[in-house]
Amino acid sequence: MGGFEGGDEGGFWDIDILPSLTHQQNTSKTTDKAKPYIQTSDSGYSIQAHAKVKTTDIDQHSGYICSEELYDTISFVPCICESFTIEGCDNIPLESNTIYKAFHALNDFTNELDIVEFFHAHKVVVTKRIPSSAGLGGGACDAAAFIRLVKEVCNLILSTDELAEIGNKIDTEVAFFIYNYPSK
Repeated sequence: MGGFEGGDEGGFWDIDILPSLTHQQNTSKTTDKAKPYIQTSDSGYSIQAHAKVKTTDIDQHSGYICSEELYDTISFVPCICESFTIEGCDNIPLESNTIYKAFHALNDFTNELDIVEFFHAHKVVVTKRIPSSAGLGGGACDAAAFIRLVKEVCNLILSTDELAEIGNKIDTEVAFFIYNYPSK
């Protein structure tokens, strides 16, 4: 059972039902939202990390979805780096940063030297739009987007469930964002 903190939303979700919820949502849509939207250019790679918003349906059932309008941008920019480098999160100590934790969790899970080598040639740049400490999951969605982007650019052969398992080691809310729930 996972949980989350922040804001006044409170609540929990059962980590074991996330894959089935994703399947239900993906089969009801004509587009595949599980594939991350990666932008590639001469200046690197980027992905949007969407905030979570609370929803309430007509029967007063609450849930969470990813907002299409409110997001941070995670970019991998070419840069010779002696160590893992993050820009744009200046007020967060590196060891506390969820992206840094995601980097280590991916390395521990995969033992892929390609990941370490990639980040000797790229830095992570975070463009923040999600307000900090607002209960919108900014840190968790950034970590999840980072994991999904690393999977794609480093050609990691990992399932979405494996990515969620990695994310769950960082914070239970990261697993929610790994599944990239679309807005309704």
